[in-house]
Amino acid sequence: MKIGFVGSANTSINCRPDKSFFLASYSKGRIMQTIESNLQCVLKTIEFSGQNHLYFYRIADFIPFISHSISIPWIEIEDAFSDLFIEIGRKIKKLALRINMHPGQYTIINSPKEEIVKKSVRELYANTWILEQLNLDETAKVQIHVGGVYRNKEKALQRFIANFQLIPEFIKKRLVIENDDRSFDYRDCLKISTELEIPVVFDIFHHSIKNNNETVVESLDVLQDHWNTEDGIPMIDWSHQEPSARIGRHASSIDLKLFKEFIYKVEEFDFDLMLEIRDKEQSAIKVANWLLEIGKI
Repeated sequence: MKIGFVGSANTSINCRPDKSFFLASYSKGRIMQTIESNLQCVLKTIEFSGQNHLYFYRIADFIPFISHSISIPWIEIEDAFSDLFIEIGRKIKKLALRINMHPGQYTIINSPKEEIVKKSVRELYANTWILEQLNLDETAKVQIHVGGVYRNKEKALQRFIANFQLIPEFIKKRLVIENDDRSFDYRDCLKISTELEIPVVFDIFHHSIKNNNETVVESLDVLQDHWNTEDGIPMIDWSHQEPSARIGRHASSIDLKLFKEFIYKVEEFDFDLMLEIRDKEQSAIKVANWLLEIGKI
């Protein structure tokens, strides 16, 4: 099992890997300077992760506006920062980290609007391009939600399947879908997975809010069948409810008691676990230290 966190460890190291700026301030000089700063921070964050037994990392969007029409050609980014990409990729492999990316909420390939689908595919292309620049194998994934229901859930599901077929093959090999807490639950994702042979990331917190009365153990029992060997072992996301907040709000800091109960319940399964806790690496370190104590990592 590999434990990870999302994006930034800026409370532990003095940098952020996802700095950006307003589009009105865009210039070639500024974008290149920002990318270099972010890449250097990605490198520091990966080194920090390895030092703290955190071997799963979700890379933040470190190239601002990469899928925007205003963006400079990607080949210029590749030429300018190829050495940094190579160094980061080598460090990831040396530390045996697993990497994933998760485009934002506007990446919706089942939208009924063609322009949104085109923009979404461009965003997926951009994320995949980054993983290719790092020379990572297909266990490094780009994670997305199925999308909206648009008043007809079955049609929306079928539109995802149809639009997925139009995506370039090298992107498809990276994609994984995640159950959400409003529209498409774990059962829906398994249906899509069976149709398309796309792996499913099982989000435990979302499942606790929207499900079909399947237990976590029952759900994990079928998860392995939806991951091929080249995809690596299954990935799951884990969080819990923030007390006294709206339903669905991720916790600010981990409840270790809840996490321990979860681990003991599913210890027969093999997976990599991404913590989606708002204090990021702080909770991840607490988890990693406990898992080290009991010999789980």
